[in-house]
Amino acid sequence: MRHSSPIVVRRKSALMLSLSSLALLTACGGGGEDGIDVLAYLSPHDAPAPVAITVLNGGFNFSLTIVQDTANLLATAKYQNTTVGIEWLQQFFDPNVPDTAIQDPLRTSGAVVAHAAGITGDGELIAISDEHISPTHESIAGRVTVISNDPGGEHGTTVASVAAGNSASFVGTAPDADILFGSYNDDQDLADLGLEALSRGAVAWNNSWGYTTLGLDQNGLDGAFNYGQAGQNYLAALDAYSAQGVVVFAVDNATREHATLMDGLPFLRPGLEAGWLAAANGVPTFSGSTVTGVHLISNACWEAARWCLIADGTWNAATGGGSAYEPTTGSSFAAPQISGALALLAEAFPSLTPHQLRIRLLASAEDDFFIPDATVELATGFNKGYSITYGHGFLDIEAALKPIGPTTLSLAEGRTVSTDAPVLVTGTAFGDAVRVSLQDTDIAVRDALAASFSMPGEALASSASLGGQAGTLLAKSLRGNLAMERTATPAAVTDTFAAFSGPVMSMTTADGGASAEVLVPEGGSGSAGVSFTQALTDGPTRVDLGIKVARDDGQLMSLDGDNAALMASFSLGLRQDLGAGAFLALSGEVGVTDLGGSTEFGNTGSAQFNAVKLTAGMDDFLTKGDRLSVGIGMPVAIASGETVLNLPVIREGASAFDQVSLDLAPEDRQIDVDFSYQAEISDGLEMKLSLIRSENYGNRASETDTSGAWAFTFRF
Repeated sequence: MRHSSPIVVRRKSALMLSLSSLALLTACGGGGEDGIDVLAYLSPHDAPAPVAITVLNGGFNFSLTIVQDTANLLATAKYQNTTVGIEWLQQFFDPNVPDTAIQDPLRTSGAVVAHAAGITGDGELIAISDEHISPTHESIAGRVTVISNDPGGEHGTTVASVAAGNSASFVGTAPDADILFGSYNDDQDLADLGLEALSRGAVAWNNSWGYTTLGLDQNGLDGAFNYGQAGQNYLAALDAYSAQGVVVFAVDNATREHATLMDGLPFLRPGLEAGWLAAANGVPTFSGSTVTGVHLISNACWEAARWCLIADGTWNAATGGGSAYEPTTGSSFAAPQISGALALLAEAFPSLTPHQLRIRLLASAEDDFFIPDATVELATGFNKGYSITYGHGFLDIEAALKPIGPTTLSLAEGRTVSTDAPVLVTGTAFGDAVRVSLQDTDIAVRDALAASFSMPGEALASSASLGGQAGTLLAKSLRGNLAMERTATPAAVTDTFAAFSGPVMSMTTADGGASAEVLVPEGGSGSAGVSFTQALTDGPTRVDLGIKVARDDGQLMSLDGDNAALMASFSLGLRQDLGAGAFLALSGEVGVTDLGGSTEFGNTGSAQFNAVKLTAGMDDFLTKGDRLSVGIGMPVAIASGETVLNLPVIREGASAFDQVSLDLAPEDRQIDVDFSYQAEISDGLEMKLSLIRSENYGNRASETDTSGAWAFTFRF
């Protein structure tokens, strides 16, 4: 470096070890946080304002086969060849690395999951300032533009391969990204690369080096930038680039008690923070998919904690100009993994800025293994805890590619609706009709950091849950007067509130020509209603006419489970006496409902519903006074109706509001076959056996239920 004063030394932020050279630099791993004066390492400045967020077009979605696709990639030679192993680290570098740690950078970072989903950094550019690069190495050949280069070792080649390498025997973090390379040995070269990276839209500017003799203070700042025009040009380039892109600096490999100048620079110049990341090196320990600990093989984050991440910087990576690969470790190779991660996110979320992608990496980092020392507001209303030692935690690219925080759907009028739970909770009368209507529609939603995702439209809807019918059968038997039910003249229109929960009070005139039922609200249930039935004819052939008005509790005919639906209907029944105690009864019901009146999407309109049942029975079947009946029918369901939702629909990778029509009538109606037998066991002791078999249970295709109840009542 050519400063006139003072003399400073640049250091590579790596510890390189080849099998042919066993000259090792040793350093102890990271320890715990006992005794740390947290306030000494927190920035004296306020956090930068949360990054402004914009809504994306298109989006990203994991396929259902992602787990198997990931496993298939990990089994290939090129993915296995990137790993060095815990034993290597223990033998040649740090014997304190836990045996249970996992050394596998593409796996532990989640980069392989991105690759399996087709996200490889294609079309993205990573700028790298380093010592020397051999652009002809097979892993990067044809994808490197060199602005300046210096003779020396292959540190830059190795860094570039970790960021974007791809060959038959090796794969890096963003294997289809391009590289813009410049030397770090001259301030003007650094400035030139930064400005070129800015003009070309590089998503990250990677720096796997730092100063060994300059502290994180004003003297260090002056020593790096204020002794010559080139140094000032470099600082101006850092300011300009970090205002748009993300500068990534590796922390020192030596264990210190402070950050060093370049990884901690926003501590002195807070305007840089929104475009800055520091990279530490460590290997994680997992329990299932959760990181339970990280063993640092570099300096901790210290003053850089608010913008610091840990990644696995141990790789079997490229060296030289041909096809050679050697094991190496250092924060030098954690940094390009983070830079490569930014390239992956840039491809996945093309409308997000590099600053927004940086926020996603910090927000999604694995942090379960430490207790935060402080929090920072990464975006409006989104806070994240961080550790002075571990920063925001361990790099998790898979989590950064998935929704972060609650997801919302934007409505045409500007409101948003949470989609963390189904928006439409439909009653049982709809069955699966709404989900079926939405199953071929993909809609755009966004997460707490405003990244756009494609969500299957059917996830907007959920039908009311149904349990078995045994409890309902038993409750109705125990609540009713079994003796009266068994001995009364059979009627065609009965049990008018069969589809509702709650107790029913029944009243019948002395001649049996008219009856009334009242559905009584119970507990938290909002169900209520009244029905009247009148016989129009009497004798062997009886015709009944009924009318009913009711309100459900949101579980029958509401498009929104929180809103009760109002309904009105007419019933017509025909009962025919066949002689010898046998009878047939046929009943039907038609009505209209307001569907609960409204949903989050506005007014619902109305729909028609119906029900039908045929019952055959016989009195004195086995013994005098008993009654046997067998029935088949379709219980209450929506027969016709449509509502229209204005949704942000995704087509050909872009979203736009469109009218989506919902057919509210289920294609497969529930069909019940039921059996009941009633008898008097002794004076006052009544017995009723009820059995039911339901096909398309809950008006959902292929669902079934078989239930029964055996009830005994005794009246004094």
